[in-house]
Amino acid sequence: MNHGPTANRPLHSLSGFRIHSLSVVRAFVTALSLTAVAWIGTPAQAETLIVMEARGVSLKAGAQIDGAQVLTLKEGERLTLIRSDGTVLTLRGPFSKIPAPPTAVASDPKQALAALVNTRAARTSSVGVIRAGEEVMPLPEPWLVDLSRSGMRCMIEDQTVTFWRPEANQETRFTLVPSDRSYKADFVWPRGAARLPASKLEFKNEFNFFTIQQADQEFALQLMKIPKAITEGDRVILIAWLLEKGCTQQADALLRQLGAPTP
Repeated sequence: MNHGPTANRPLHSLSGFRIHSLSVVRAFVTALSLTAVAWIGTPAQAETLIVMEARGVSLKAGAQIDGAQVLTLKEGERLTLIRSDGTVLTLRGPFSKIPAPPTAVASDPKQALAALVNTRAARTSSVGVIRAGEEVMPLPEPWLVDLSRSGMRCMIEDQTVTFWRPEANQETRFTLVPSDRSYKADFVWPRGAARLPASKLEFKNEFNFFTIQQADQEFALQLMKIPKAITEGDRVILIAWLLEKGCTQQADALLRQLGAPTP
């Protein structure tokens, strides 16, 4: 009895047909899987988080943490972390879980920079015009320390600070005194010089507080160290760090270097 085209085929021919069919099915499933991945986008992956600030925890600023590993903090302990896209996380104990579950991490630095610009603008509007003020002149370079006003500045760890002023048409004499009043440093800013190395200063802590005495006025200056590895690493993380610490003028200078729009 003939039941169709395959009825009179040898057994080895039918076996080859089945093997070929399985190969086609497997190829189809593989293609379908690849298509699904393409539709989903960047696969989820673990992040490396950067420690910006640690309280009660034996971690230093600049240390790296695997975002996919369980992190445990006790009561009173706190960690401030920066994600690869510049997002800042603050974790407080008691805490015991994965700080940053695997996600589809944005790989486009332009998108991350745009988000940081929006963050900077939102912070500015939330406090009115930031104490930097609209009238503050832009820094020529990110690591210059503007002495024309009070406030927070950031500096690279273990590097000499260079002061900067927007107007250099006269000689200026001033004194810097640290908060513990352990010494004082006198400076003479020559006429015509916009920059002045501050090699006389001592930076004993992460945060360093000074009083600037000039003529008949005084104002406060805070200088915060940033680990050198951070300043030489990912620009997105560095800008997020500067913004979080209030070094907005310096963050703006870095954004301009990278071609990002700034206020």
